[in-house]
Amino acid sequence: MGRQVNPRRKAQPRCLRWPDPVDVPQVRVFGNNEWALLVDKFLQLRVAVDFRKLWLVALAVGVFAACSGASTQSTTAKTPLEQAIALRDSGKLAQAEAQLAVLAEAGDAAAQLELAETMMLSGKHAKAAALLKDRWKINPNDAALADIMARALDGAGEPEEAAPVYAKRLQLHPNDLAAALRLADLLVGRGDLVGACMIAEEALRQHPGQAGLHTVLSRALIGRGRLPQALEHAKLATNYAPDDPQAWLQLAQVQILTGDLEAGKASLERCVKIDPQNIDALRDLGVVMLEVGDVKQAVALLKRATQVAPDSAAAWTALGVARHRAGDLVGATAALEHAARKQPHAAVIYANLAEVALDDGFPRRAVTESRKARDRLGSTASADFRKRIEKLNVRAVVVSLVADALCRGEKDSDALQKTAEHELHDAGLQAYFGDIVAVGADATVQIRAAQSRCGKRAIPATDERRPTP
Repeated sequence: MGRQVNPRRKAQPRCLRWPDPVDVPQVRVFGNNEWALLVDKFLQLRVAVDFRKLWLVALAVGVFAACSGASTQSTTAKTPLEQAIALRDSGKLAQAEAQLAVLAEAGDAAAQLELAETMMLSGKHAKAAALLKDRWKINPNDAALADIMARALDGAGEPEEAAPVYAKRLQLHPNDLAAALRLADLLVGRGDLVGACMIAEEALRQHPGQAGLHTVLSRALIGRGRLPQALEHAKLATNYAPDDPQAWLQLAQVQILTGDLEAGKASLERCVKIDPQNIDALRDLGVVMLEVGDVKQAVALLKRATQVAPDSAAAWTALGVARHRAGDLVGATAALEHAARKQPHAAVIYANLAEVALDDGFPRRAVTESRKARDRLGSTASADFRKRIEKLNVRAVVVSLVADALCRGEKDSDALQKTAEHELHDAGLQAYFGDIVAVGADATVQIRAAQSRCGKRAIPATDERRPTP
């Protein structure tokens, strides 16, 4: 049968072409196939069905169905928990916390965990830990709960309680890098150096390129006296994270301990270049500059450190020592007094105040400050540091007594010896009776400083009145 062309039919793109109702080719019949015969008869009927219209209707129905589905999906209501989390993600912490509290009180366990997370975002770590305390006692094998509980205790300033929870978290989730890193850091802080090494080394087997683990392992190895290994891991940390200021700071500290001040100085300068506000790097670099003899630069760096961290007693102490070395005794005293207000139980601050007072001609104040330093020596103080403080106390007593005697014009050395022994006995320093003469001979410069101040003011050298810096 010849092919007929419909003159009214418009040209259609090939991808959308549909056969005309009168332009359907005949079906070829093979054998006695009954189904083929039926189809052949149907097509021969020339049923006037416009397939193009059917295609357009189907297309319209499909578009409508798709739009309806998208509309239905967009209008699907979120659960109360999802709504609260959305509020938190948008920064509305107070509203999110209020909604999550309602859900948690209704018994929603997931909402309770999300509530604790929201509290920590608001800085309420102690409140979050209290919220989860009872649940943690009942279910200590919940890995998600252990993670949140550990971070809550840690943020609340309870490292002793956080450490075992971090350990439990690692037991339940051995691949938790953050928990391993923080636990190792806490163990170093509490003096468990062996435990810290074990945690860091185990984590490094799974994360060999993690710079933070190499850094904390280096710190632990320093405490164990294994400086070569500590230096190796500190270098690896800087290789894996060349832009990590803490890695460079740790490397510098190891280099300084090994006596390589120039390398330590270079590492600290790299750290400060990466992070100009790094208080530890600024302070340590200032101390190194002081050791290499650049006092002016040391004072500038340490002054900058106190500006970055005005509450850092260590920075103020180092600044006081640097000013003392520079000859600025008034400035040194002011810095050390500020440090003492920030950390009133630090023996080293009062020891430095005593040294400055002796050089400034105020030996009686030196006696007072050195006694404060002795009173603040803890049980962990080394024997060398304890002996140094005791000798400082003896020197302050001898300088004060000799200067007073010279101001009064007394020259009775026997009476002076007995007075010194009596005062040292009262201070519990009888072991130094035989050192009184030698100490006086070594402190000639400080005796003269006290004597000159006495002569200028025509008052005893024990007077501690001075203008406020």
